Amino acid sequence: MRIKNILAVIICSFILSKTNAQVTDESRYEFGLRIAPQISWSSPDSKSLENGGGSLDWNYGFHVAKKFTSRYAIAFEVNVINMTSKIKFTDSLAIYSDKLSGAKTNDLAINYNLRYVQVPIIFKMYTDEFKDKWRVFGEFGVGLSFLVRSKADVNSSVLNLSNVDVDSPDKVDEFFINSNKFDENYSTKVNFLRPSFIIGGGVLYDLFGQTKGYVGLRYDGGLVDYMDADKWIANNSFTSLNLGIIF
Repeated sequence: MRIKNILAVIICSFILSKTNAQVTDESRYEFGLRIAPQISWSSPDSKSLENGGGSLDWNYGFHVAKKFTSRYAIAFEVNVINMTSKIKFTDSLAIYSDKLSGAKTNDLAINYNLRYVQVPIIFKMYTDEFKDKWRVFGEFGVGLSFLVRSKADVNSSVLNLSNVDVDSPDKVDEFFINSNKFDENYSTKVNFLRPSFIIGGGVLYDLFGQTKGYVGLRYDGGLVDYMDADKWIANNSFTSLNLGIIF
């Protein structure tokens, strides 16, 4: 039994020494900044809703990565995400406001202009260098976003509003939507939390010393409904072009 324990210690020590040897030429920690133009869209999961189309938005942030070897790392990010989520309603609706008393419409559209602070955890994988300075990387992980701003533009044949604070609207912006199909009022509020799945990849280039630049694509797919209504369900997602620098 003692011989087996000694052999196990020797094998573990050998593996750790190999792992450490792979990162002797690089820092165990890296810090980076990124900015990313993105295309955002909504994915309805209700027959009463339609996707209102894509939108060009942007996000930015920074990350801290812990390297296990020269080819594997785990990164923690803090990002600010600006996202437009467009929804069209296919039901016949009645709209109430200070000027409307059950006005009928069947062409209501709401464009949500949302801002989240996101905290993702991402596993990164790198190839060996080729042509001396280039590496390819892949990444996947999960993110948790916290809503910090929720504005909306409301468009229909009977009501048009812009830049409405959906959580605390001004008196002139207050309105209520009732659906005859479900016989209940519709909530225009947005859920506070947005969990998402993240996957992407790109190329990394050695600039000088430990400084590197990278460009890549990232898909961030919402996992749950972002709308605070029981009968109207949709999640929001985006694909971004990541441009960044690592120190």
